[in-house]
Amino acid sequence: MKIMVVGAGGVGGYLGARFIRAGENDVTLIARGAHLEAIQTRGLHIIDQLEEYTVHPAYALEDPAGLGIQDLILLTLKATDLEAGLEAIRSNVSDQTVILPLLNGVEYRPRILKHYPQADALEGCIYILSNIVESGVIRKKGEIFRLCWGRENFDPDDYAQIVELFDRSLPRHKPTADIAYEQWRKFLFISPMAALTSLYKVPMDQVYREHRTQLRRLLEEITALARAKGISLGEKEIEATLAQASKVLPGAKTSMQLDLERGKPAEIEALVGYVVKEGKRLGVDVSEMERIYQLLRAEPSRHSS
Repeated sequence: MKIMVVGAGGVGGYLGARFIRAGENDVTLIARGAHLEAIQTRGLHIIDQLEEYTVHPAYALEDPAGLGIQDLILLTLKATDLEAGLEAIRSNVSDQTVILPLLNGVEYRPRILKHYPQADALEGCIYILSNIVESGVIRKKGEIFRLCWGRENFDPDDYAQIVELFDRSLPRHKPTADIAYEQWRKFLFISPMAALTSLYKVPMDQVYREHRTQLRRLLEEITALARAKGISLGEKEIEATLAQASKVLPGAKTSMQLDLERGKPAEIEALVGYVVKEGKRLGVDVSEMERIYQLLRAEPSRHSS
């Protein structure tokens, strides 16, 4: 199988390395800068919970033009880089190509199909703690790993080759036709936490301790929005999310908060603006999220896509 990982950072690089280690010999990693140079020179080194290893992809480069049609393309980019990433793979997609987005946020399949209506575009979400610790080196923290993937009216038997690949290469994955629920279940945690950590400039555990009433209000707004879209989130998911928030590691920050602190483009539109725009479109009250969105957008030092 010809596999391409677009955005071989902490998440994508780890996945690509798992595929290579499982015996796939036609894996391409798309990266850039010093991280790419290190992979090209020394390979990609993975520090996992119980082991360390180095893999050497068939190709590691910034521009995939000329590599030909791929069987499976994983998009593991920041949401801010999605459009550029989709344009970069124009020569790599056919009607036989499966495209699986694993980005923060929801509903990426329609955006993919706008670029590539002939492709087999899926939806996905991933739970993992991994990051680049130095160029060419990725550390995965703890045991957390869960990949959910599929689409509406999805039959895993139609994707037997990918199921088999994931079975032998990944710690845990779930092919499902209820991928919208899985995406929104994750979104219910990351969206309010990204909004509040970025607004107050404090870590997640402090948000839970000091802004719990506001956090619950955002959870209620997102749950109402999900229900308006036909996704069955409710009080059970709100309580589970609050329980999850109560257990975050002290000092842990969201990726959006970190990007804003570092002056990098941040996923404000994907994680906050999306809620506001869909709320207006569907007539759902998301006034608390809208207030935070306007405050985040108003800060002149903050970047968004």
